[in-house]
Amino acid sequence: MNRTFMLGYLQGVIEAAPAALSVAKTDAFAAAMVIQHLRHAGLDAMSIHDFLIDDAHFSPRLAARYINFTADQLETVQAQILQQAQ
Repeated sequence: MNRTFMLGYLQGVIEAAPAALSVAKTDAFAAAMVIQHLRHAGLDAMSIHDFLIDDAHFSPRLAARYINFTADQLETVQAQILQQAQ
């Protein structure tokens, strides 16, 4: 998986996020989506963490918050954030 593809996926998630979300909630939603997607693609946690911080410029705190979540936990976070947009 190359950096350009991963950044494109991240940008697509951000653009598709509901406009009613705050920037912080949009970032949290995007981080959870990206972590889940990149895990499905077979990337290890360290590569995902490095991508979020070095390439996507998320805060280390945000990356650390979700990096060890299971797929179910990530989906729950995403659903909770989307509920807040309604």
